[in-house]
Amino acid sequence: MNFGSPGWFSRYLAFRTEQPLGNHLPSAGVRVLDHPGVHHEMDQAIYYFLQPTGLLYGYPVGWPYVKLQYPQSQYFDSSAKVHLIFLEALFGCMVADRHFLLEGMAEEADHLGPATRLSTYFFLNAPSDARRGWNWFVPRWRLFQRNGHRRGRFEKIVSRRIGQGTKLLNIPDYYNSFLFLEIFHCLQWQRRLLLEPAKRREALFDLHARQMQLRETLLELQIVAAHASGAVDAAEQRLFDQFLRAAGLPKPRQQQLREAMRRGLTLEQVAIPEMPWLVRRYFLDVIVMVLLIDGTVDELEQKFVVELVERLGLWREELEQCRAALEAFLIHQEQHLHLLHARPQALRLADRLRERATVAIRKNLDRLMNEVRETHELYALLMKATRHPLTAEEKRKVRSQLYDIMKTIPALAIFALPAGGVILPILIRLLPFNLLPSSFDD
Repeated sequence: MNFGSPGWFSRYLAFRTEQPLGNHLPSAGVRVLDHPGVHHEMDQAIYYFLQPTGLLYGYPVGWPYVKLQYPQSQYFDSSAKVHLIFLEALFGCMVADRHFLLEGMAEEADHLGPATRLSTYFFLNAPSDARRGWNWFVPRWRLFQRNGHRRGRFEKIVSRRIGQGTKLLNIPDYYNSFLFLEIFHCLQWQRRLLLEPAKRREALFDLHARQMQLRETLLELQIVAAHASGAVDAAEQRLFDQFLRAAGLPKPRQQQLREAMRRGLTLEQVAIPEMPWLVRRYFLDVIVMVLLIDGTVDELEQKFVVELVERLGLWREELEQCRAALEAFLIHQEQHLHLLHARPQALRLADRLRERATVAIRKNLDRLMNEVRETHELYALLMKATRHPLTAEEKRKVRSQLYDIMKTIPALAIFALPAGGVILPILIRLLPFNLLPSSFDD
């Protein structure tokens, strides 16, 4: 898949025809909280699928399907890698969501075909792109005569959206803070069309207006976060400028937001619209990342983020999970992100993550042990480890099964995300087995 030459979308679809996307996301079934029915089941699966990629933070650096070998991916530059991450995330979510919505209602063997057609129409006819370039002068029906026309224009639009990402704080990797919203609104478009297929144009313009509103709201919340502890430092200002440039808002509105950044806003001054849980969680993730940009979160910033959780209608437990998820992502992707500036900050993040994991494991130790006892092979291996060193294959099985168990307990599931290697020694130490330390050395 060469993303530097035309035809990359067709090549991607050919690749995914040979290796079909599954009807379930790799992390499907993992719940965020113990409270059943609080959040949309599919939205939770989408969150756990996308969070390790970095799309929620604006840093798309992790592959959505970590076990898949992509052809020639070792030669990709940052732009090509973001293109592939975005396509995998978009169509992985579209296919799984379509299967979830239609399961038991309709027989549809191939979800990728309909998802591809819907996604192509969504990007080709979005209000911000529908009248751009010479194609505006061509009758609309002629643009849909051949797949080549549609796919070529889709490539240009998607590349332009991805190209809004720019370098942040001298980070050599790609950055785009709003790619997640592109995926989310394409999913919303699919969900609406399944209910009201005749209202495609109305739904498209409504979703575009909603996306612009969400971008403005997120920028306003970022202004509040930057001023939460008083003066705005240079890192926070640069971060805001990057968000603003990627937002695609009209120039008069951009100027208003720059002025608001200069004078400051309070949380009470921001009108937060009604939003699905997945978007509210995305807002929280971005703001926590903004607060972490200078390496510390002071008392005033802590007070602000607690108030924000209440305004967003989220659970307090989700704030701790959000912090742990971000820290796990930053540690896991440390080699790709210069956001940490220096190794000592990465070590502080790892220490905080271990502290959070220790508290969560202690609170859920009884529940964890019940799961371990019911997993007979794991229990036998842990008992064996108290007497004899385990083989490399046995240690791999222990790690894998412990991660699987952690995913079934919402309070621990976040620690089963990438960077779980930071957590495993804590988990082994807190389990009520007299394990020999050498049993788990690599």
